[in-house]
Amino acid sequence: MNGDRFIEFVLWVLSLVLAIVFFYNGASKIMEYPYQVAQFEALGLPGNLLIAVGVMECVAGLMLTIPRLSLVGGILLGVMMLASAGLHFVHDNITSSFRAVVLIVMLAGICYLRFKRGSARK
Repeated sequence: MNGDRFIEFVLWVLSLVLAIVFFYNGASKIMEYPYQVAQFEALGLPGNLLIAVGVMECVAGLMLTIPRLSLVGGILLGVMMLASAGLHFVHDNITSSFRAVVLIVMLAGICYLRFKRGSARK
């Protein structure tokens, strides 16, 4: 397996893993699982926002699996995770902030590689 094919393989695996993670989390927000509702209430966020965030996570997560849309999906999720990291940090939940930062780094990697590979093909 040459380097280019290996990077493509890693990119697909990372995209699929993150798509599953975000789709699962988004679906649990849409279905208003008690732990998601409790977390939103603890952060002082309105209940209506829970479903909107869930829908955006599901849609953007699915966008990660479509190469032409993965850059947009990654940016949307990155912005959402940046807001999440900041919100958790303000509420002294450092562990959740750290998790969000790790996801931001992974999303940035996907966006960078998709952008670089897309511009190289032109």
